[in-house]
Amino acid sequence: MDAPTARAKLSAMCNLYTLTPGIADWAALFESFMGAPLTLAAGPDTLANQPWAMTVYPKYQGLFFRPLDGGDPTAGHEPAVGRWGIVPFFHKGPASAWKFPTNNARSEEMSTKASFRDSVKTRRCLVPATAICEWTGPQGRKTKHTIGRADGAPLFLAGLWGRHSWEGETTESYTMVMMDTAPGDDLHPFHNRQPVVLDRAGAHAWLDLKADYRDVLRAPPPGTLAADPPEPVAA
Repeated sequence: MDAPTARAKLSAMCNLYTLTPGIADWAALFESFMGAPLTLAAGPDTLANQPWAMTVYPKYQGLFFRPLDGGDPTAGHEPAVGRWGIVPFFHKGPASAWKFPTNNARSEEMSTKASFRDSVKTRRCLVPATAICEWTGPQGRKTKHTIGRADGAPLFLAGLWGRHSWEGETTESYTMVMMDTAPGDDLHPFHNRQPVVLDRAGAHAWLDLKADYRDVLRAPPPGTLAADPPEPVAA
């Protein structure tokens, strides 16, 4: 990955990613990645009435995958659509009134922060993405970079999800887990924080509530990600 001339120093972390449509396509990608099928309760019509955005910003609807039986990943997995930005269960009011930025969860504080700690214990998920976006350059003249896997495969990111209820309205939502970047990481030239990009073993460990999730909080090997590739790079 070519290093940009100016590294972004943004506190917002990841605030935009892309997600191609089609639950059947994502079910096939999930099975290839996890080595296990995704359960579609209504077949190809699963989530038909809950479309997700192809360009996902905070508070938009996005897709995530979670174990069917809470913390038992051996029971299978299902897709869900929810608001990007966890609305914690303790929020008193409609989901639309939650104004705090909870679309990113800092890995070092998520187990103690009220908005995320229960989800760390009981509701971990995978957030699929075609690519994530970052910006470089000075304010007013920023360059947008699209960052995906160099081999053209989709990204599967560590996430948390939650469920909020208020006066008969139930809202499901999710967040991305963010960790520090270090020199040599593919995302370090762009930001001092990065989503947790999972491989198959890491994804299984992340969804297993009995496993030590700290083992998956690591950057992918250098060269895993590429910025602005004109076409997928052969593995």
